[in-house]
Amino acid sequence: MLYTLIHDSNNYLEVHFNREQIWRILEEYGDDHIDHRIDVNCEPKSFQYIIKEPLSLSFPIIQKSDKNKKIPDIHISSGRLFMNTKAFQVLKPLIESDGEFLPVTYENGEGYFYIPFRIAEDRDAINTELSTENSWNYFDHLVFYEKKIEDWSLFRMKYDGYKSVFCQESVKAAIENAGLKGLFITNDLANIFPEERSTVSKLN
Repeated sequence: MLYTLIHDSNNYLEVHFNREQIWRILEEYGDDHIDHRIDVNCEPKSFQYIIKEPLSLSFPIIQKSDKNKKIPDIHISSGRLFMNTKAFQVLKPLIESDGEFLPVTYENGEGYFYIPFRIAEDRDAINTELSTENSWNYFDHLVFYEKKIEDWSLFRMKYDGYKSVFCQESVKAAIENAGLKGLFITNDLANIFPEERSTVSKLN
């Protein structure tokens, strides 16, 4: 079975990039092109050749509703994953062949930012006959040909601008068994709203 990973915005803070660091790196690189801005470009591309130092991230309190929120162990940011060292140790063996890890620093020390490279459309893995769209041209029911992507632990799709993150049962089990906090996980693959509790496992 496949699942969608969703940031638990009700209980956990959201990650922010250090824009000053990104601009400095791009200046040193000799380019300010948007393709090289990891903070705005969430395409499945490598940033290792651009960012050659730990990426500076933070989880700031922006508004009153953030006051009681915590820093997550694992976090989804525009189709990429922040992981603290515990989450990295748990998930690295499962997902290292499906993307790229960048070292990061943040309030609690060191961690990793993971960019998934696997894209469902590359294998024609979206079952368009069983998937349905709503009036806003978004999937309200999403089905994959699971056999085509059974060797991918974690992947995305171009259809939604690479924003959703999907995973295999093995990844879900590893997250739950390790007690990693910060996510909702649902097998309703088109559901991006964590308040739909009937199909969602809350990990906090």
